[in-house]
Formats: sequence, structure tokens, C-alpha cells
Amino acid sequence: MKIKQAARQELEIECRMLDQPWFDAVCERLRDLPHHPFSRLLIAEEDGQPRALLGLRFHWAGDGRLVRATISVLGVDPKHNRRGIGSRLIRFAEGIARIHGCRQVDVAPDLEGWSDGRCWSGLGYDSPGEGLFKVLESPARRSYVG
Repeated sequence: MKIKQAARQELEIECRMLDQPWFDAVCERLRDLPHHPFSRLLIAEEDGQPRALLGLRFHWAGDGRLVRATISVLGVDPKHNRRGIGSRLIRFAEGIARIHGCRQVDVAPDLEGWSDGRCWSGLGYDSPGEGLFKVLESPARRSYVG
């Protein structure tokens, strides 16, 4: 599987070429995300075909710091569901947020029930107050265990 950042134009072309209802529905939601640098569009491909899409929205402070990221859109090809593709895409998005110095990733309220909600707790997301979120470790605190 290959995960990459997609440009809006690339996504629009694929949306027109593919005749897959799940892909069209996710693309429609991705169109509502703000443009770069306020969001990233991520696509997971397998055998040259899109299997999952994720929209990551960034929230910047007035001083230019990234204060948090929100997973706003997430969709997986139903024929390839329950294979960990969505989870890998979420981890990839967390890595992008971490690289930009973000300390927290939120989950949009309409995604909290994604994959019956079980996926989020398995990935370390919690909701002590309102809404699911995950506090990211800083890169310096992560250690390699080989």
C-alpha cells in the first residue's frame, strides 16, 4: 500500500475517472475543506487504485504556530474495509501533524462513530470531555525499539 498527499486537481481527475460511489461521496466532503496550508488531502492506494481518503484540517494560531489538526473526512473503500487501511492512513496523518509541531489531533464529530468507534480507542484517541482527540508525543520523546 502507498500513502501520499494528493493535490485537489489530482483528486478531481480521479473522481471523474473512477465510477465508485464511496469515492465520489468522500470527494464531495473533501471539497469543503479549506485549501493548503489549512488542510491536507491524503490518499491510500493499493494496486494503483484508491482504497481510502482522509482530509486533515490544520488550525493555526496568529503567531504562525500549528495548534491542532482535525481529521475532518475519512472514507475507506467498502470492499477493502476492516484491513487496517484507515488506521494506517490515520497514523500517517498524525505523522504529518507531528512534523509540523502539532501536539493534538482531533476527530470531527461526524467521524466519531467511524468503524463502529472501536478504531479510535485502538489508535489512542480519548474523549474525557467533548470530542475525540489524541495528544501526540513530541518527536524527541519517541524512541526506537528495534
